[in-house]
Amino acid sequence: MYLALDSHEQEIANAAAAFLRAEFPLARLHARRDDDARLAEFSTLGWFGLAVAEERGGSGLGVIEQMLFFLELGRVAGPFGVLPQALALQVAADEPELLRALLAGEENVALLVERDGSGARGLGGDNCRYALELTAGESTLFRLAREQCDDVPCLDRSVVMFKTPASALQTVARVTGDGLWLRAQVCVSAMLLGAAASALDMITGYAKERETFGRPIGAYQAVRHPCADMAVRVESARCQLYYAAAALAAGHDDAALQVAAARLVAQHAARANTDANIQLHGGIGVTDEFSAHLLLKRANLLWRLFGSGRDRARTLLQVDDLDGAGS
Repeated sequence: MYLALDSHEQEIANAAAAFLRAEFPLARLHARRDDDARLAEFSTLGWFGLAVAEERGGSGLGVIEQMLFFLELGRVAGPFGVLPQALALQVAADEPELLRALLAGEENVALLVERDGSGARGLGGDNCRYALELTAGESTLFRLAREQCDDVPCLDRSVVMFKTPASALQTVARVTGDGLWLRAQVCVSAMLLGAAASALDMITGYAKERETFGRPIGAYQAVRHPCADMAVRVESARCQLYYAAAALAAGHDDAALQVAAARLVAQHAARANTDANIQLHGGIGVTDEFSAHLLLKRANLLWRLFGSGRDRARTLLQVDDLDGAGS
């Protein structure tokens, strides 16, 4: 990949887009469906195992192809469980039976987003019997006693959030190093970019059809200029994400820095674009029946995963103490 997709990569992106838009259109979320109950459908087409070695049952591809898939997943606010499922395969690589079950979608994985000595908070449905925790230096896969967990409300109502006691977690596998952490950042950045791009598509389509005073609203600067800003944010995030994925795939020394930059740019694009999409739609934009809020809620959920913006800023500035870094 030379900062633009080759024919092979474009085919993967097109195939992912066709599958997701047909099977998981954004409007489906109005019905409050349990998306994670359909994770086995992703296994059938091999989407979980894109980055798993062929001899272990995967496709033998890499972070670039995985990034392209998650970008399309972000466009439709696809099933959240796909993220921990795909990442957990890297931790379970030396556990053949578990790896096979995860690849086949027979076992599902939740994502732990917060853990201390008393317990943890995670994201994942009732069918998740494993849970993944990612940190910058270590990734751990736990056996999860889901029946001991208590569900709690989540801003994104398509995602199940729960609290679990420490006794419900039993370590199954662990890997050290920051490789999976960086890969996770790329995947989340791709989903954030997908949300930003989907918001742009939604408002530009509306701006061409909605008329006021006999003209499409897109003819007015008050709409046209914010749409242009949204397009710039999408393209900036796309360029940085492609570069970061290529740097990580090639093992460049500055890969961590490029990934941190991609995450910051992507999350800014997602939050700004999904908010602007609502505002530019006017009254209909704030209604529950319309789909704009679905993208905003998913963007806000993703924004909080895998560290803070301050942590990523430290990586970019290469300082330990942001407060003492000056301007």
